[in-house]
Amino acid sequence: MNTSGSAFTLTRTIDETNFDVAIIGGGITGICVAREAASRGLKTILFERDDFGSGTSSATTKYIHGGIRYLEQYDIAVVRESLRERRVLALGAPHLVQQTRFIMPAWRWSKPPTALIGAGVLLYDTLAFDRNLKAPDSLRIPHPRWLSRARLLAAVPWLDQTGLQGAFAYHDTLNIHPERLLLAYAKSAAGAGAVLMNHMRVDDFISTNSDRMVIQGVEVTDLLSGESQRVLAKVVINAAGPWIDKVLGKLARGTGVGVDRSKGVHILTRPLGGPGRVTDAVFARAQSGRHVIVSPWMGKSFIGPTDTPISGDESSVVVDPSDVEIILDTVNSTMRAEEKKLTAADVEMTTVGVRPLIRATHAKDSGSKDDGPDDTETYSASRAHELYHHVDHGVDNLWSIGGGKWTTGRATAEEMVDALLANELKGTHSRFFDSRATAAAGTFAWAEDAEPFIVDAARSMKVLGIPLDIGEHIARLYGTEWTRIANVVEQSPLSAARVVADCLDIEAQIIFAVADEGARTLSDIVDRRLVIGTLGPVSDDTLRRVAIIAGPLLGWDEAVIEDQVRHESNRRAVISMHWRTPVEG
Repeated sequence: MNTSGSAFTLTRTIDETNFDVAIIGGGITGICVAREAASRGLKTILFERDDFGSGTSSATTKYIHGGIRYLEQYDIAVVRESLRERRVLALGAPHLVQQTRFIMPAWRWSKPPTALIGAGVLLYDTLAFDRNLKAPDSLRIPHPRWLSRARLLAAVPWLDQTGLQGAFAYHDTLNIHPERLLLAYAKSAAGAGAVLMNHMRVDDFISTNSDRMVIQGVEVTDLLSGESQRVLAKVVINAAGPWIDKVLGKLARGTGVGVDRSKGVHILTRPLGGPGRVTDAVFARAQSGRHVIVSPWMGKSFIGPTDTPISGDESSVVVDPSDVEIILDTVNSTMRAEEKKLTAADVEMTTVGVRPLIRATHAKDSGSKDDGPDDTETYSASRAHELYHHVDHGVDNLWSIGGGKWTTGRATAEEMVDALLANELKGTHSRFFDSRATAAAGTFAWAEDAEPFIVDAARSMKVLGIPLDIGEHIARLYGTEWTRIANVVEQSPLSAARVVADCLDIEAQIIFAVADEGARTLSDIVDRRLVIGTLGPVSDDTLRRVAIIAGPLLGWDEAVIEDQVRHESNRRAVISMHWRTPVEG
């Protein structure tokens, strides 16, 4: 199946104001709901306050995985669902995923003990019984195996050898660029007719004033232009992730929804073990009980996450020095004495995401700053999702989606739209859509090895003067849409093919990001359309170069360009300065 991409709407106005479904939140869950609803023939609109995937969905560990550690909490149902969805997502976008071997070392002091770790790995493999169904060779996952101490150290030479027994090796799926995979599903939604609007704030619900609140739509404001508008919808879906309770606060009445928020931080560092020496992801568990995943990614090591509770009503979450220290201490404690330990100077950038966790029935009321869950509670909290139908609390035509994770976004969306068609939209004309066997926009072919397509695309781009490595980079990021990038290069061969900075991104991608992918700010472009913003610090010169190319398309004059560069440079500097500044005791 060859799926062509679809550009986002380029207008900032909403011509149609009556929809079947209005979605609040443009993370992976909201995007998947938009894709599912629109593909089934429902008139759908989605509003994202910032940019698509700019929150937790782009601050992941970069894996589509079953969650082997959830077995410690006996969350078998979540693991099974996640393993099923791991295969579905991989088959739907083979160019944006890669099967990666995970190594789980076992020391004499390991908790759980080695035998129990082995039992968990075996159960994980058993629950993934259909992992290779219809999978091409490149996406097939082998059974786990035991690595001897010698084989383990050959694969991961930086590990602490004291008491080291060996390791269990199993596979999970690398989500190479989560920002691009999310965009592929967003384009699928747009291609099916959904209207997707970023930088749009939902200010309030449109409702009747009676004992029962009947939701009829939402009031929104374009944060870039300041213009406000009313949009009517038969049903509204609150998919704001960790902030669903904030959205529900606009109702000024109880809804029975509680959310616990957990902060997950990752760091990007020099490659452990040296450049190119380690190709496996390592599940590094320290004697303290903490663990991090050390992944080789884009020639560096991507390490994390933390799992710490956020108490109170914080809406602005940042990386603290203590977050970075936790990760560094954890990974350093698993390294051999001869290995150069990681320090803050090795950290090139950080990411932070907020996990939406369903509040357990025994959880404390978060009315005071001391009532938040402790680290253990958020670590062990279920990653299941829950659909909240607010009719039981006197609110009609409103649903909220709680919990969930990247891997299961499609399954959550399927369940959500099934519920809509059984309730508020019962009798609405819809059509069949099998999202389990439909490729994401831009995919070369569903359930086929992407490498031959990528190689052919790179060879075709070489004719235009684009080096093979850059051509492969573009084909992997854009799939079949590489031809759109090539067209931009053909029109301006001397400029559009130039690299943006010290990476494989080229200027043509900037033009495409604005003209065809809904990018509206410098951060949209460098962090979520191109790759450069995910690789480390971005210089002011690079930001200015991006702004000069994107500016005319966005209506920016020279003064606005300089203002945008200054704003983005300051934003990035504040983020970096915050976690690099030690807290005075």
